Amino acid sequence: MVRISGPLDDDLEFRPAVRSDLDAVYDISLLTGNAGRDATSLYVDPKLMGHIYAAPYLILDGTIGYVVENQKQVLGFVLGATNTRDFEAQLEDRWWPELRRDYPWPGQVQGELTADQKRIHMIHRPDVVPERVVQTFPAHLHMNLLPEVQGKGVGTALLNVWLDAARNASVSGVHVRVNAKNTSGFAFWKSRGFQPLLTQKSMGSAGTIWCGLQVGVS
Repeated sequence: MVRISGPLDDDLEFRPAVRSDLDAVYDISLLTGNAGRDATSLYVDPKLMGHIYAAPYLILDGTIGYVVENQKQVLGFVLGATNTRDFEAQLEDRWWPELRRDYPWPGQVQGELTADQKRIHMIHRPDVVPERVVQTFPAHLHMNLLPEVQGKGVGTALLNVWLDAARNASVSGVHVRVNAKNTSGFAFWKSRGFQPLLTQKSMGSAGTIWCGLQVGVS
């Protein structure tokens, strides 16, 4: 466990993420799911964001995850996989099948898709990370912080904990995907050394910006 003198009244603690953090991880995924802002009003099903971007990292193999908490309340997380292609294969084998039964394919939808429909489409037809990205940056991560710990250095400290663990796992490079509308998130990753690699349009949204960082091995 890592302790820092936190920006809150009490010290923050960073510790490895465990399965009992699932509820908190789902909640934070929704509360930060609208380009870093609260997405609660956008979704009928509050678990869809977590199903796709967070929960499997607490279940599947080859992952690295940490949470930051204050007085046992989880305030943010960083979750990732050391090998993206291996992780994608595990998702197909062990994660998506049950979700596809729970969320049937919606078929052709007239008009603009709802937020729920977009995520259900992703469950049935998940994005594949471009080969150009994973060739040099095979690992990936997601990081989400509640507003009360944003902009206070917590994200940088949490990222550094994850990167140290990645180096110990012989990770050479890591990538992140950033919603093109999330300008503050993009600025954060660039300021921490992540370089934009390419931008993809998808699902009629502003698109995804893929960014990569050479990690090095300790």
